[in-house]
Amino acid sequence: MADLQSICPEVRDLINHSATANEGKLPEDIKSFLLHICQLSEMLEVNTPAEAVPQPGSYNPEKTGTAYYFNESGSTLRKVHQFSMDDDQKSKKKADHDDQTEEFERCNKFFSKVDTSSPFTSTLFLWFCADHGHCYGFHMTTNEGRKDPSPSLYSYLETPPDDVFYDFACGLQEYCLNRESGYYKDVRFFHDIFHGYSHKCSSAYKSSRLQGFESVNSEVCEQFNTYLQCIKKSARQMTMSHFCCYVQFFLHAWSEKKKNTYQRKLNVALKGSD
Repeated sequence: MADLQSICPEVRDLINHSATANEGKLPEDIKSFLLHICQLSEMLEVNTPAEAVPQPGSYNPEKTGTAYYFNESGSTLRKVHQFSMDDDQKSKKKADHDDQTEEFERCNKFFSKVDTSSPFTSTLFLWFCADHGHCYGFHMTTNEGRKDPSPSLYSYLETPPDDVFYDFACGLQEYCLNRESGYYKDVRFFHDIFHGYSHKCSSAYKSSRLQGFESVNSEVCEQFNTYLQCIKKSARQMTMSHFCCYVQFFLHAWSEKKKNTYQRKLNVALKGSD
């Protein structure tokens, strides 16, 4: 029951209420239901992710606009596979879902619009540790969407994180599991707190429903955006090479600041335990 609290509190409540109402015993229909869930989980087919092998020469921020430091070299570990469903979606004009959805399944997520009137307008996508605020790097894109987080993790991170916080987690989970199910099969997807209020999808994507997430900072990306405002105007006049250099410098300063902050907290905690 304690483990279920951190995995699926709804199932925990179902078992608890059913057992309480039946003198500590689970009714047969509840047992059958739980067994059915377990059997369906075991029947799900997953593909095997490609082996993580550093690719020499793949680290080139000036050319690719990408600099991730999930590994020391910053090299790509896997190549992103091409899927036929992505070709089909091009004709759908960037569909929000891979499969046709019913009205009640559609989410009311509102997408930010990027001004494409300027030929060089772009967006910076970054990965952060929600526990400590450390930034693992970035890549440049146009309109941020489901195709940004999934390939970047698969390409640069050997093993996926336990939890991912994203403003469109419901669509991202579908995207990931439909393409690299073996890599993402154990990952939990949650909306960050700020954007979570604009969704009407399943409560399974609400991080507030689980214990242990009180210390998670799911808004670290918004905080970094404020931190980076000091180069926003000058960055518009920079070449790709200069821009990547500036961003990498500020990422290093940000991560060092976070490291020092947690080191001070750790020192205080260690002194208190003496």
